[in-house]
Amino acid sequence: METQKEKRIMLPARRQFLVLVPFCLCYAAFIVLGNWQKSAAYSNLQNIGRIILWALISYAVLLVLCLVISRRDTLLAGVPLAQKLPAQKKRPGKWYVFPGFFLVCLFSYLPYYLMYYPTWFNNDAIWQLEQILGWKARSNHHPFFHTMIMQFFVTVGYRISGTYTGAVAFYTFWQMALVAFTFAFCLYVLYKRGTRLLWLALAVIFYIALPVHGMLSICMGKDAFFVSALVFFAWMSHTFELEREKGCRRWILYFVTGLSVCLLRSNGILIFAGTAFVGILYRGICGRHSTGDRHTLPVRTILCTVAVLVCYLLYQGPVLKSLQVEPPDTIEGLTMPTQHLLCAYMRGGSLTEEEVAMIGAVLPLEKMEDYYNPYLFDVTKNLIREEGDQDVIARNKGEYFKLWLRVGLRNPMLYLEGEVRQTAGYWAYRVPHEQYLYGEYFMVDNPFGIVSERKLFTYDQSLVMGRFLAGFQDLYNRVWSLGLNTWVMLFGLAYLAWQKKNAMCYVPYIMLLLSLLLAAPVYNEFRYAYGLFAAFPLLLGYTFGPAKMEQDA
Repeated sequence: METQKEKRIMLPARRQFLVLVPFCLCYAAFIVLGNWQKSAAYSNLQNIGRIILWALISYAVLLVLCLVISRRDTLLAGVPLAQKLPAQKKRPGKWYVFPGFFLVCLFSYLPYYLMYYPTWFNNDAIWQLEQILGWKARSNHHPFFHTMIMQFFVTVGYRISGTYTGAVAFYTFWQMALVAFTFAFCLYVLYKRGTRLLWLALAVIFYIALPVHGMLSICMGKDAFFVSALVFFAWMSHTFELEREKGCRRWILYFVTGLSVCLLRSNGILIFAGTAFVGILYRGICGRHSTGDRHTLPVRTILCTVAVLVCYLLYQGPVLKSLQVEPPDTIEGLTMPTQHLLCAYMRGGSLTEEEVAMIGAVLPLEKMEDYYNPYLFDVTKNLIREEGDQDVIARNKGEYFKLWLRVGLRNPMLYLEGEVRQTAGYWAYRVPHEQYLYGEYFMVDNPFGIVSERKLFTYDQSLVMGRFLAGFQDLYNRVWSLGLNTWVMLFGLAYLAWQKKNAMCYVPYIMLLLSLLLAAPVYNEFRYAYGLFAAFPLLLGYTFGPAKMEQDA
């Protein structure tokens, strides 16, 4: 029976008042920096005042939302309809529920597969397929681990069909099945946790009705595999208690998903290493609190992490070398340092003649007026590859690091401007340019003779589908953005901190965002942050679900 104390809306504890401070400061920084042009017109004192004002507004909003959501049961106690709702409790894992979710997701993506059969073929996949066929040298520019996955399915598909079209169609079908399996798993976890039917229904609609999931499930690239690995890794980071496991099943699963995250994306190692480090700290602190032992270490978690890192290093070194796989070129991983230096140079920063000469030794500065793009590094990167000399950096790594550091110490605001322009799409609420969710095309010209072959659908129906996809993309750009993904994630973290709940499910996505701030080549590319968007039903289920249901099966 609920006591009178439980029915009252209690004032927040002092800890809860304090824990919101860093989050409101983040929102204030996002708002002020996101509108860089306006901020540049104000003095430093005025911008500090704007940050303080937005921080106060953000704090008030966070405080109200956290207080209302945390006491929602008390607030709804007087609502007759709310009193009739059954209490949330875990559901049994009936065998047919997961296959049901899987089939619902798979059949919802089939129309996209049949409409754009055999695949959505982009330029990245063409290069990978050329490597598979031996037409181009093997490269780890796009993770070669994914190229090997692609090679397996393409080879089997070619032996079955005898055509390149059938080969890529075979690969695409199983990629689509993997996406359906991943989202079905998210729904199944929500179902078993006792998620209310309304939220569960919204989660189902989110996965089956938004065309972005259907289109990216048939895009022949690494994104679908990486998103799936990241979702499973986030779930395991949140729920697995490796220190308490007696068997090895969960250790193996954690190892496999962690290594997959590392191998399926160039920034995957940063995501895994950062998440593992936070997880070790978290498990260590929890272990000390539960046992009272100051020297408790999460030994098994550390061992699993070390095993992943060792296998990753072996793969990146001896394995790829034995397979004669070329590493990415030098400039590929230098997006931010190059953009920082170019921003300082192009915006009239303080550089010596020697420093300008060092930059000019890498790229033709006389062409920067035409090629420099503060939002898209690919333009400059390709110019360096074609007309510059990136090997100068490779031969003089230390000198160019010192160059970047020296110029940055004299031009900190221009470095900040370069960082903001190259990354704003991932954290600012609004940015000047719309993003393409699926790209402007679904099948590019290719040397394999593969063309789109609609199955079951007519040409007129394909026109209707095209208008639908364009309409959804326009709607998305009106009501949502990648920056809003980050804002929602930040609020979820603030609420978990308010409730003093486990926030490990968010850590891989925080690391994903940080890795984009370090190396994103495009400032507003949907597929780079798609993993966070796709995981929202599961993440929000953990965030706002009852604390007593934290431990999943």
